[in-house]
Amino acid sequence: MRNGLKAFLLAGSGGACLLAGSLAHAQDAADDTTIGEIVVTAQKKSERLLDVPVSVAAVTGDNLSRQNLVQVRDFYNRVPGVSLSGGGTEQRANGVAIRGVTTGGGTAATVAFALDDVPLTSGAASAQSPLIDIDPSDLQRVEILRGPQGTLYGASSLGGLVKYVTVSPDTERFSGRIEAGANTVSGGGEGWSLRGSVNLPIVSDKLALRVSGFTRHDPPYLDNINAKAAGEDVNDNRVEGGRAALLFKPTDALTIDLSVLRQEAKFVGSPQIRICPSCGTGAFTGGVDFTPYYGDMTLNIAPTKRDVDVTLYQGRASLDLGFADLISVSAYNRIKSASDLDQTNTFGFLLSAFSAPTGSSVSLINADQTKKFSQEIRLASKSDGPLEWLVGGFYTHEKIAVDQTLVVRPTTGSDSTAYASVGPAKFEEKAAFADVTYHFTPAFDVQAGVRYSSNDQDSASTTTIAPQAVRFFGPTSSVPQAKSSDDAVTWLLTPRYKISPDAMAYLRIATGYRPGGPNSSGVSGIPLSFQSDSVVSYEAGLKGVIRAARFTYEAALFRVDWDDIQLLTTDVASQFTYYTNGSTARSQGLELSGRWAPIGGLSFDGALTLLDAKLSDDLKSPAGASPIYGDKGDRLPGSAKVSASLSSDYDWSIGHGFSATVGASVAYVGERYGDFANILPTTTGNTAYGARIKLPSYTTFDVRGGIYNADWRFTAYIKNLGDERGVVEATTRGGTSAPQAIFLQPRTAGVSLSRSF
Repeated sequence: MRNGLKAFLLAGSGGACLLAGSLAHAQDAADDTTIGEIVVTAQKKSERLLDVPVSVAAVTGDNLSRQNLVQVRDFYNRVPGVSLSGGGTEQRANGVAIRGVTTGGGTAATVAFALDDVPLTSGAASAQSPLIDIDPSDLQRVEILRGPQGTLYGASSLGGLVKYVTVSPDTERFSGRIEAGANTVSGGGEGWSLRGSVNLPIVSDKLALRVSGFTRHDPPYLDNINAKAAGEDVNDNRVEGGRAALLFKPTDALTIDLSVLRQEAKFVGSPQIRICPSCGTGAFTGGVDFTPYYGDMTLNIAPTKRDVDVTLYQGRASLDLGFADLISVSAYNRIKSASDLDQTNTFGFLLSAFSAPTGSSVSLINADQTKKFSQEIRLASKSDGPLEWLVGGFYTHEKIAVDQTLVVRPTTGSDSTAYASVGPAKFEEKAAFADVTYHFTPAFDVQAGVRYSSNDQDSASTTTIAPQAVRFFGPTSSVPQAKSSDDAVTWLLTPRYKISPDAMAYLRIATGYRPGGPNSSGVSGIPLSFQSDSVVSYEAGLKGVIRAARFTYEAALFRVDWDDIQLLTTDVASQFTYYTNGSTARSQGLELSGRWAPIGGLSFDGALTLLDAKLSDDLKSPAGASPIYGDKGDRLPGSAKVSASLSSDYDWSIGHGFSATVGASVAYVGERYGDFANILPTTTGNTAYGARIKLPSYTTFDVRGGIYNADWRFTAYIKNLGDERGVVEATTRGGTSAPQAIFLQPRTAGVSLSRSF
């Protein structure tokens, strides 16, 4: 049955490739491309993408679903300038970076995530916000805003913002959609997905309900040789959830949106693979070898799993006051993450201390929970005069629980707890903001914005240390409630000139900040707190459309100056991590993107980012604690000097109400460096544990095709056509443990069938 399904999927995907052969004979091609009319809400109002004085990339939910791009990890390399680091089974929002503004995973996020206008990420580093992937069946589009968005979106948007825009209920039309999909991975197993949604207009123009749901089983492909968890295709990942949204218009002036989103994800195994057979065996003078230590796509880890549970309630009310719109957005979300991770690679030194026999393991059990309430109220002008304005206030209150347990698991007998920590914390932020645009002429205007934010944090930590582990972690301790407070002013200034109705140039100066906070590890010698960091970004952009040539273009030249950069460093003696501040960094580069539709139905999309992100001063070693090393000129983690993507799609009529479509995409990610190191390489030591890892470049190809009419759509695709083993991420925990890497998912073929009604 398994082989039969693979044959079916490959045949369907191969058929999509064969359709490409008929391109030369395509007649009467349908043109569904509207040049220059993409609408986004990047600035908390609906406007043409071409009119937004910010570098924005938009990906529709339909395209994500058709190509089975169901995770941020799947489509980030389609958006040059966006990088991913950290991760493993513990996928966190802090692993995503834009324009190179990151020091690696582990610190608070530098990219903010929002669902409509509701912030999903936390401003507190201790929260370690999970990377939440909203299923594309609920999405109208994903907007990626490059550059700091501190004025409108607040803290932790130093590098930019990823905004999920959901589908709203329709009060006039009954509609729905169902979809079933299946896929298979080369050398691995099969996966499947089911999605469905229905829109119910209850009272015409007054009341509507939209309900959607999905379930997904990602195809597994990793083998495990560990005696405790041996097996083939062990990375069994399942995600399911749904959303209900109610739209109520009691009067022409008042609109109320209520929604609830629920999503559960269960991840088994880890995509992190031990690499470099030459490492860890004595003197080593070369760079890291990315050859898998135990064989292609093979792990050697004890049982590992992670569950993420997301619940989000949102209420939005919009009141037309005539001269302005009054908008209120209230939300409550709870994010729970529970994981049991094999960390023998990092904490293996505990095995001898507990007299554990060969084959024993050490696991880190995390239990995180964040309960977050947020409220935003804003008033936006509606006049047709030269002055546009928006004023508002924001409040958020978060309760955070971070509990960790380090367990030694012998091959026989009962487990032993080496370390247990309970770390409750709170984060509260208040902010007021204003944004004004003055139109001096129909062609020239200037936008200015400012935001004042203040936050209060407190955290505590109680650690219980087993006698055998005291020499590594110190004695049992209790850190009393530590408090911190800070405030920040962020601002932006943007002159914009409309060269014509279809061309616009702008300059943008914008700032952003990320809160500091207390350290509560309970380990002696570690600083009690760390400071906020901030960026100033300078950007010059040009957007436009040449309608005669059916070409849309966007270009941005930028520089980001980053002060007091926050770092996650590892205490070499205990292997515990904590936060500190470094010095300064800067990122500068060029972004180009364009879309060309030379004939009806045929389109080409391309993007290129040239990036130079590096330290502009040596990193400062924190006083009284383990150092972290970085010299002036060292590149920031995960930042490729060159990244690019190119895709093409062609649609044409095949008669009887049906059309066919084919497409292909190629993405290139250049060389990158891993995290900064806590140990300097020596001539006698193993430099793989001290030098920063240099990740090689990679290129990946995808193809797709299908047949559709007004109601039905059949799609086939192949991702990573060349079965490239691109290195997406790699880490040595700052040079303190053996190297591990995450590779691109092997070649994946799939099909989907959907019915709209």
